[in-house]
Amino acid sequence: MNEKTDEMLNEIKEFSEEFVINLYKKKFTQGSRSVVIDFDLIDKFSPELGNYILSNPTEAISSFKVVLEEIDDVFKDVNIRFYNIPKNNQVRIKDIRNKHIGKLIQIVGLIRAASTVKPVTEVVVFECQNCERQIPVVQKERTIKPPLVCPSCGKSKFRIASKKFTDMQRLIVEEAPEELRGGEQPEHIEVLLKDDLVDPKFERNIIPGNKVTISGIIKESPIFYGNGKQSTTSDLILEASYIQAVEQGYEDIEITESDKNEIIKLASSPDILDRLVASIAPHVYGLEEVKKAIALQLFGGVRKVANGVAIRGDIHILLVGDPGTAKSSILKYVAELSPKGRYVTGMGSSAAGLTATVVKDEISKGYMLEAGAMPLTNKGLLCVDEIDKMNKNDRIALHEGLEQQTITISKANIHATLIAQTAVLAAANPKLGRFNFVESVASQLDLPPTLINRFDLIFALKDVPNQVTDLLIANRIIESNRDITKASPAINIDLLRKYIAYARQNVNPVISEEAGERIKNFFISLRKQSTYGDNVIIPISARQLESIIRLAEASARIRLSNKVEVQDAELAISLITSYLNQLGFDMSSGKIDIDKITSTITSSERSSILEVKKIIKKLSDMGGASVSDIIKEGEKLNIPKEKIEEAIETLKKQGDIYEEKYGVYKAL
Repeated sequence: MNEKTDEMLNEIKEFSEEFVINLYKKKFTQGSRSVVIDFDLIDKFSPELGNYILSNPTEAISSFKVVLEEIDDVFKDVNIRFYNIPKNNQVRIKDIRNKHIGKLIQIVGLIRAASTVKPVTEVVVFECQNCERQIPVVQKERTIKPPLVCPSCGKSKFRIASKKFTDMQRLIVEEAPEELRGGEQPEHIEVLLKDDLVDPKFERNIIPGNKVTISGIIKESPIFYGNGKQSTTSDLILEASYIQAVEQGYEDIEITESDKNEIIKLASSPDILDRLVASIAPHVYGLEEVKKAIALQLFGGVRKVANGVAIRGDIHILLVGDPGTAKSSILKYVAELSPKGRYVTGMGSSAAGLTATVVKDEISKGYMLEAGAMPLTNKGLLCVDEIDKMNKNDRIALHEGLEQQTITISKANIHATLIAQTAVLAAANPKLGRFNFVESVASQLDLPPTLINRFDLIFALKDVPNQVTDLLIANRIIESNRDITKASPAINIDLLRKYIAYARQNVNPVISEEAGERIKNFFISLRKQSTYGDNVIIPISARQLESIIRLAEASARIRLSNKVEVQDAELAISLITSYLNQLGFDMSSGKIDIDKITSTITSSERSSILEVKKIIKKLSDMGGASVSDIIKEGEKLNIPKEKIEEAIETLKKQGDIYEEKYGVYKAL
């Protein structure tokens, strides 16, 4: 040993005697296998020892093990783990380079995928077949390597006498969205967890979608070609020393006292909502109502949990409409604006990409649970463009994520539930290219009605020629292209992120009695308008009532108020009323019909179908129902000819009637 190593060994011994022995001896007698050391203690004890450990962690850990075992046998086969690594050695995943190989560093990221726990061979004891000498060999490769020759007899034939195993799990950890700026793509790194880091007590830390802080040693992982030859290129892996779950979401945003004062001043401004609207996609002209709703979505409602029942606070918004109405542009801007946002497209996403999947682990031959965009943006905002372009089966996986805010996976040998408390801002295009207010929303979108029903607000964006508006839009686009800085937000983006984070961290508004009465009266008065002839039309359901509450809570959060006032209720009601009037108004009945939004058939159409079915039943009992007779009877009930023909087609598809002979129907 050189003088430097001897000096460090003495310091390790002094540190262990002062801080480790008394603290951990009892734990080890109770079955603990690791000494977990706060690096801050080491730095205060000896900065030189701290630098030595950071630069030579493998040697330092070996020295700690030798020293502790010499002091007391109870520390035999101890694991030495370090956490709270100094800032200089806290590295972003994308900044890890070959200079970090062999160094102790700390990273923060989201667990993208986690393999099942497998035993891995750590030490193999080989027995020489000639002289029977036993030789322990530490295994560092992916395949078992025997010694080259026996040190006693020089022969090279061995058999395996015994093996020492340790548990191991592989993680893929990627950078968190809030750490990315300016369109950066998240980088990822493979992390190895060994021994007690995969104990059940750590299980909650290593679920895909969780944010974690990991300290560990960067090591080289050789790459092999299919023919077994080693490549000159290597991967970098992090062998974890310690892993700790981090509180996710808006808590990650650092807010200073001066930021707090500025936020409070901003929230007290009487025109704060207008300023927020002017800060969302300022390069896009108009769409004030949409931007107002997005402002509320960014702040969000309050999540309530009691007795195992959870009511979501996140607000989901769907934008649907004509091409060229800036849907994608708004989504991309909001994803950048949100403190924890992510932008994906339906065309480029599968259910696995949005929710979660189980993939085969080529190295361990087991399975890995891989989190998609929703769990990875837990407590954040996910922007899904062209949601209608997703595969039909993939969209089914979104139902649970939007309402229950969990993703349940049960595949291969993995059964897991991931948390996905994510607000969703989605955009879709109508099937026929342009949106038609006469038809129902569900009939125009390639989305199941049950999925549409989970959105709190739906906005239809129409491209209607208008000389005044067209001039203003043209001016805005030309100005933005001439000087993009002219389309600057009313509130600085960094301050707005902190404002949103501060409100979500500290403000949990409760509905006041007056606001509750206003919301209740609105709901009941609208429900009173439910009757139309013999058919029942439902203008609003309990889902919309919950949406009003969420929107009102978000409005109170904008004001940093812990009480939802009448003005917040009025804002929420105005948005819901506008949404219902725009998309839920049924021309046939002259009333608002929620089925026009959430179903492919409106209540008036359903009434027509039932009447036509009765007519066919009556006529078929009399010998046969020809099309001309059905139309004649239907017109007596004021049902238009085209509605009767549509009803006949619908009844045929449903199997309620059949064509006995050409043009003649019978009811089943």
